Amino acid sequence: MLTPVVVVGAGVVGLTTALQLKRSIPSLDVTVVANYLPGDDHISYTSPYAGANWHSFADTNNKRLQDLDVVGYHEFMRLADDPASGVWRKPNVSFKTPNALARVNGDPSQFREWFHELANTRVLQKHELRPGTVYGESFDGVVISVPIYLSYLVQKCLALNILIRRVPAIKDISEARSLHSSGKSAKFVVNCTGLLATRIGGFTDPKRNFPVRGQVVVLRNTVDTVISVDGHEEPNEALYIFPRKEGGCIVGGSFFADNWDSSEDRGLTQRILQRALKYVPELVDPNFKNNPAFLDIVKVNVGLRPFRDGDVRIEIDDLKPWLIHNYGAGGGGYQGSYGFASEVVKLVEVALTKAKL
Repeated sequence: MLTPVVVVGAGVVGLTTALQLKRSIPSLDVTVVANYLPGDDHISYTSPYAGANWHSFADTNNKRLQDLDVVGYHEFMRLADDPASGVWRKPNVSFKTPNALARVNGDPSQFREWFHELANTRVLQKHELRPGTVYGESFDGVVISVPIYLSYLVQKCLALNILIRRVPAIKDISEARSLHSSGKSAKFVVNCTGLLATRIGGFTDPKRNFPVRGQVVVLRNTVDTVISVDGHEEPNEALYIFPRKEGGCIVGGSFFADNWDSSEDRGLTQRILQRALKYVPELVDPNFKNNPAFLDIVKVNVGLRPFRDGDVRIEIDDLKPWLIHNYGAGGGGYQGSYGFASEVVKLVEVALTKAKL
């Protein structure tokens, strides 16, 4: 007999968790329920607004997050071999301005990421630096075409008979137990509600959950690698450019905590575009990949990153042993999704083993 499981949330974390649960424990009958599904456009449905790439945010002391992100690195490198996935191997090249160097007291060794061996990081030579930058590194990475990849996850779920249901907004997490497609009460509910975890009752979190607002410009112009430039005058802004496999690129960005505003900041848009032209002039070079001679804007996206103090929450609820939390990924939902899912799988495996004793 199959064990019914409900995953609440159909963003990248929820879909990946559902997929990995079924792959790892075939005896589970998994249903995904969500108010918003891939293809929907709503500010609180955060996954469609991501860049996205793999660039771990874990610092040198955060071994837990490092281990979670390593799982994702290997998985996305593997997925890049599947043309249908929307995942594309691309060098990730980061540059530092004099302002950034000053923040580390002129010691560029402090820029070295913990994953330098994992991702074959190398320090750029002087002739490779862009004008206005003083240091740079490149590592073997990926770019994820978000619309394609979310659809890919849906198809992989459906192929394993994971049903995906659109439901009204859940007010209390206990409601999810009755939403399994079989009509049976779910043995486990996995809470992958992201930013909406702050608006659902029935459980508590000792840590603060909050949005970090981001804004990007989608262009028809493109580049050859992932590019980032750090160290601008505005402390909450940076330049990053992600080429998309289907053409064009995403140019950002900003990081404004506790800001729910979904409207475009036109001043920010202009600063983003000015930085892009300053540091990446090939964007408007017709001799480079047939780019337009101007920045050809498709649209401006405003999205929210689901942050949580103390990193992602992956644990069984203290008061509800049937409830497993998996939310609070911040800006690392895509890159961490497989690592997060692997932890949920372990929790379910342990719980099932205990139930048999």
